[in-house]
Amino acid sequence: MTSLVTVYIPTKNRLSLLRRAVQSVLGQTHGAIELIIVSDGSTDGTCDYVRSLQQHANVKLIHNDTSVGACAARNQALDIAQGEFITGLDDDDMFMPHRLERFIAAWRTREAAGERFSCLFDRRIVDQGGAVTLANAAPVAGYEEMLGENLIGNQVFTTPARMRAAGGFDAAMPAWQDWEMWVRLVQHGGPAHNIGANSYLMDVSHEFERITLKSGDRIIQAAKLFYAKHGQGGRALPGLLNSLGAYPQIRLSLGDLMVMAGTPATRRHALRQLRRRQFKPTMAGTLA
Repeated sequence: MTSLVTVYIPTKNRLSLLRRAVQSVLGQTHGAIELIIVSDGSTDGTCDYVRSLQQHANVKLIHNDTSVGACAARNQALDIAQGEFITGLDDDDMFMPHRLERFIAAWRTREAAGERFSCLFDRRIVDQGGAVTLANAAPVAGYEEMLGENLIGNQVFTTPARMRAAGGFDAAMPAWQDWEMWVRLVQHGGPAHNIGANSYLMDVSHEFERITLKSGDRIIQAAKLFYAKHGQGGRALPGLLNSLGAYPQIRLSLGDLMVMAGTPATRRHALRQLRRRQFKPTMAGTLA
């Protein structure tokens, strides 16, 4: 029996990028696909384009006259998903042709072995416009590890039932929405496993916004919410500070770096910033 896979894409006024994302889904070697595109307040012809696809592909359109945000848009797609499996795609990224086929094969293998796991993920090919790197190479992402670092990235492969049981995406998060969702998914259903197929192409070379360009205040607000939900008595704090420090628009405090220096996994990054004097001269914690 061919397994139906739901793929959701939230989008807003990025039709040129959306077209290539959609074609990368429709060009999969696995053919049983339900593609749900959520137009979140688009006014650039996105809806007309999606409607033109519906005559020859299993494509569904949800259009919001007023934008509700990416998290709420993903949840709208999750609410109507009919697939046995589900995964997402950002409108500025692309699937490699073998992505869904490889995910299903890996899922069936682990399922047949009786393993407990919540989802699968893959390494991302990151196109930086002149340099190409690989991201999210960890072979497995457990709950404890995910508290301090997003080992998974921005997409997982799982079932609609598991995503719903974990509570869907939190629309109150101004950033880090994917990471926070995966933490709950892994906590609820078991570790995530990497299939190692290099099947997701992330494009950071275009002129549209990605999270790395969002305001520092917005990212710090997301980190504070994340810490309030998953802080676990401070265990996650060094890793969260380390993730915050990776953003060029955020400068950690001296107090933050002292916290990081006390943990082997984040000590090297803290010492490097101390040597470069890249910190705010205060002991007040950014997430306090």
